Amino acid sequence: MSFSFGKPPATTTTPFTFDQPIPPPSLSPLSSDSTLNGGALDEEIPLQTLKILHYAYFDIAHHTMPIVNQDRFTSELSKSMLSPQVTSLSYAMASLGASLMDGYAPTKDRCYQLARKHFEVCEREEDGANLMSIEALQACILITYYELRGKGFARAWMTLGRAIRLAQMMGLDRMDSDPCANDTFKFQQNLPQAQSPLELEERRKAFWVLFIIDAYASVRSGTPVAIDQAKVTTSLPSPQPIPEPNQPPMPSLDNAKVLYGTGNLSSFTGLVLMVSLYRRCLTHVRLSSDKEPAGSGTGYSFWEHHYSIDKDVKTCTDALIGTKNAQGLLDDEVALALSLNLRAIDICLHEAAIVKADRDGLPKALITECNNRCNQAGMHIAEGVSLSQKLVQPRKTLFRQMNIYCMWPVCMAMQVLNRQLSSVTDNAQLAHTVGVLKLLITAIEDLEDVSGHWVESISHIVKRLDEMDSTSMKTTEFNM
Repeated sequence: MSFSFGKPPATTTTPFTFDQPIPPPSLSPLSSDSTLNGGALDEEIPLQTLKILHYAYFDIAHHTMPIVNQDRFTSELSKSMLSPQVTSLSYAMASLGASLMDGYAPTKDRCYQLARKHFEVCEREEDGANLMSIEALQACILITYYELRGKGFARAWMTLGRAIRLAQMMGLDRMDSDPCANDTFKFQQNLPQAQSPLELEERRKAFWVLFIIDAYASVRSGTPVAIDQAKVTTSLPSPQPIPEPNQPPMPSLDNAKVLYGTGNLSSFTGLVLMVSLYRRCLTHVRLSSDKEPAGSGTGYSFWEHHYSIDKDVKTCTDALIGTKNAQGLLDDEVALALSLNLRAIDICLHEAAIVKADRDGLPKALITECNNRCNQAGMHIAEGVSLSQKLVQPRKTLFRQMNIYCMWPVCMAMQVLNRQLSSVTDNAQLAHTVGVLKLLITAIEDLEDVSGHWVESISHIVKRLDEMDSTSMKTTEFNM
């Protein structure tokens, strides 16, 4: 089945391309006519530079975060006086566009500072009218994503919390609730009524991007997710920027299986479904580690949930990745990233099963089977990483901009293969496993872990391989 993003909505502007000559960034103050008019605040980013960075945002970052409609955004920018939330959104988009292009380092930092500056203007207003707008939420989401790609995770985590609370106050996690249902959330500040299906879809996609980022932050911090999946009633995002008039309404997350095989499953929706499985697996692991009262008979049904999640991971993988061969994955970088993460969920699920089986004294054959599943998933991730190194532009850049979502599965595969080293006795197999581990180390370096977190998490594996190389060299010298 076809599994790719639709193109951004057509506009009258010429889309940015990778072979388009880009003028060097300029931060020198220009006249007020040639800079973004954000009111009383002086700005320093020329409009022409902003336009280039906005094009880069829509051509690259928009593929995994389609929360801003290009036509509507262009219309907002054409106004003579911009609101602080629109100005913040403009700079947030520009900061991401600059972070994905060479030669714009000073510009990206300045755009980020200005995005935060204008967002905080919205927060400081007494009536909160500008804060309670979809543009303010979009700006906060993009600021969060920018920060997650940098060194300051604590700052990003705090900003994410602001974005999630803002979305919940707007009711974006409950957009499609039954009007007669009793909503227990008492602190809701309603957005103005949407004027079109386009605006409604922007709101849905803004929430689902937060849903995805919340899960990543959970992986990164080792803490529970902030959004309660069980309480989400918002329909899944449409495969189109604007839902077609005759298009059936999208189902809720609980009923997502009805989309399998229909052709209405976009790559962005695929990310949502993958994250939903991760969240279920995370809850499963947490509940399975809780101590059960002796003789209570009310313990968690571990194996029932284990096989249910295992079945759903396989069904989801078949629906999202299907029968794509190597070339098919090279033609769809988002499907490639999804494949890596689905295999990592497989590892997470079966590692929990190993712990449970060992703790309960279950047959060794079950533990062996779970170990084999982990090893197979680890090798699948390694194969995907090897494929990613063959990506060409612009897909290579599109894949790398998803780096925060790809480093976790790579590290999960490394943990599994590192354990293999202790049990491998065949020299050829040992050399193969070491080679795969070195490939994955290179992948982490290529994905540019600016935070240093993932590099630190595999430092013991890097040290072990260095020691093995050193021992091998000494043995070779002795034999000579």
